[in-house]
Amino acid sequence: MEQKYYQLNDLVRADCHDCAGCSACCKDMGDSIHLDPYDIYQIQKHGGCSMAELLEKGIAAFTVWRGLIVPCLQMRPDTGACGFLHEGRCSIHSYRPGICRSFPLGRNFDEGGMTYFLLEDACGNRSRSKIKVSRWLGVQPAEKYHEFVLAWHDFRHELLAALKDADEQREKRLNMDFIRRFYLSPYKPEHDFYAQFYGRAKELRESDHFA
Repeated sequence: MEQKYYQLNDLVRADCHDCAGCSACCKDMGDSIHLDPYDIYQIQKHGGCSMAELLEKGIAAFTVWRGLIVPCLQMRPDTGACGFLHEGRCSIHSYRPGICRSFPLGRNFDEGGMTYFLLEDACGNRSRSKIKVSRWLGVQPAEKYHEFVLAWHDFRHELLAALKDADEQREKRLNMDFIRRFYLSPYKPEHDFYAQFYGRAKELRESDHFA
């Protein structure tokens, strides 16, 4: 079957009706739930927990993605469940990370931008109903968040290109600067997230070890 791709205003059969108590997608995910700057901003703003505290509590850890060091949610070694899962429910559901928020939708990036596709067999709920993609994501304004996700994707690939020909010392400096600017340096919750993100991206692009 040919893969179907969806835009923000399209209807897709993704609404699982509050999961009906199921938490299968919150378990045994390894290091696949990467956290982006918006995720950290939301967790810090609404949960009062910084990136450093997430690491200290063992809820998050760093992993390597194609040579770039990125944070991810960490599954508990005893249960295999996400550290935010309590009694079968997500304790940060209203401000959960973007990858969790979009599931069972995946993101497709190409030269035309970003679209979404349904992970047909990833969710065991077979009685899902149709919902508009933007409503399912639940971030307003949806267009601005969509633009950020695409910009973050492109920016990470710029970093990968910079790392490709970097020696060991420059690779280490660039990774550490990337982590510091986007994850370890707290965001100002009273200020617009997007302005902070694009400002930090501009600063890193203009740094000596990026070019």
